[in-house]
Parts: sequence; structure tokens; C-alpha cells
Amino acid sequence: MLRLRSPLAATLLFIATLIPFGVAAAPADQAPVRLILLGTKGGPSILSDQRLPQSTALMIGDDLYLLDAGYGASLRLVQAGIPLARLKGVFITHLHSDHVLDYPSVLMNGWASGLKHSVRVFGPPGTQAMTDNTWKTFQVDIGLRIDDEGKPDPRQLITVKEIGEGVVYRDKQLTVSALRVPHPPFKDGQAFAYKFETGGKTIVLSGDLNYFPPLAEFAKGADVLINEVVHVEAVERLAKRIGNGSTLAKAIISHHVTAGNVGRIARDAGVKKLVLSHFVPADDPLVTDDVWRQAVGDQYQGPIVVGRDGMEIKLDD
Repeated sequence: MLRLRSPLAATLLFIATLIPFGVAAAPADQAPVRLILLGTKGGPSILSDQRLPQSTALMIGDDLYLLDAGYGASLRLVQAGIPLARLKGVFITHLHSDHVLDYPSVLMNGWASGLKHSVRVFGPPGTQAMTDNTWKTFQVDIGLRIDDEGKPDPRQLITVKEIGEGVVYRDKQLTVSALRVPHPPFKDGQAFAYKFETGGKTIVLSGDLNYFPPLAEFAKGADVLINEVVHVEAVERLAKRIGNGSTLAKAIISHHVTAGNVGRIARDAGVKKLVLSHFVPADDPLVTDDVWRQAVGDQYQGPIVVGRDGMEIKLDD
């Protein structure tokens, strides 16, 4: 016997057909998601206050997840109006100083600003030792403020996990996966890319690496890929200016991804938006935003954002 659907059932079936197969809708109670570039410069040198070394903020509601912590991350968070006491997690791609120099400051400034809840830190081998040495460096200050001001012990608030590949963190609103990436002179397993899945959106951060096609599979269909980039001719000019010529230029170029290869990864991954960050170098006046876009756009035809410190990346267009 043919059974007729009720009007309600027919309506629900129609709505279901509007949701693409395999795409999960965001939970009804999902907190708003924001993505903010804090520092966009590659390399540890401080050349101006316009571009500071690498760090990015992922906000899920009131929770702050810091992606790398290059010099100036604390300052950029304050400038973005994000209280450091909202810190809930830190994800470190590798232990080059331009990605971690402000890590001790973030921990101490967050604690000084009222941090009282637990914070999870994820990173490669060496992250625990870096954290332990932070506490040793500031043990006098920490002890005095616990006794004198009644602050909680920050050493009891921070938990470190040294990661491998795969899912490294999951809660009801966020899943984070890691991929080992090649970043000479680091050994295998000492540098990572991350994928953040939240609110029906997927955000991938490349970390530092050379050309690595598996990143395209890792980032497949991502809403946003934040990728580092190197400009070969500009690096060669930089090496001539500061000395050590071809040796320095060869080393820098071998550690990073050329604009054309960034475009290939974004194209092969089919990402919805490519965001350039961690510029190497970041101060060559001949390398304008249009130069970066053109160099990448030869391979990738989607939207290209040339990142700037303090820029918020739209996730809904």
C-alpha cells in the first residue's frame, strides 16, 4: 500500500535536500567563531611595529586559542580587544623563536590578567621543557604573587601535550588534528600543520614547511588555509644586504614554500579561501600585495588574502 507523507514530513525532507551530503551543519548551540591574524612576519628579526612575528587567534565564543606565539602576541591580543585571561589553548607548530618567543609572556601575562582556569598547550617535542623553563625563569615572581596577592599557582593551570599526527584535541565545539610537515633543519616529527574544525568551518594552518603535497589532502575542502610563503628573488636581495649571500638565501628558501607552490597546494586542496601569512621576507618594498597575489594566483584561482597584523578573516563569504 502506498503511504502518503504528512505535510510536516514532506517539509523536513525538502529541507534535508538543501544540505549537501557529507557537510555537517553547525550545532544550534555553537558559539560564534572568529579568526584574527596577530603577527604575519616570517623570521625572528624585528624590523618595524607594522609586522610582528607569527601568531594567530582563533576565538570560539569567549574562548581564546592561540596558534603559535611569536614576539608581540600578547600586545596584538590586547590591541584586538581580546583579554589574555580568556586563553584556553595554545597550539605550537614548531620551536623556532619567531613562533614561540612570546609563549612565556602569554602564560605570565594571562596569569597576571586574571587567568584562573586550566589551559591546554599542544606542540612538538621540547614544548614541555620550554614550559618548565618558563616556570623556572619566573619562579621568584610566581612565588611572591601567590603568597602576597593570593593568585592561583599558574604551574597547576597549564597542561602540556607533546603531539604526533592525528586528532590531538576534541571537545564539544572544536576538533584539532595535526600533520607532520618537513621544515629543515628540524627533524621529522618536530614541525606540524594543524586543522581546526569548529562551527561547521575548517581552518588549516600550514606552519613552516617546504613544498609538501600531502598538505593538500590534509586541507582538502577547507574554508580557510593560512599558509606561509617565501619570495625567492626578495630573499636573495635580503641575503646580499645582510651578508652570508648564497648560503643564507639557500637555507631560507629550502625551509619555506614559494608562492607558486602555495598556489598549487591551495588549488589541489580546493580550499575556499587562501590567506597568506608568515611572509619571507616581510619588508621588501618591491614585493607589494599585488606581487604576492599574482605569484600565487598563477596556480590558484580562488580568493587570496594578503595578511596583515590585526586583520580579521571572514569565515562566511
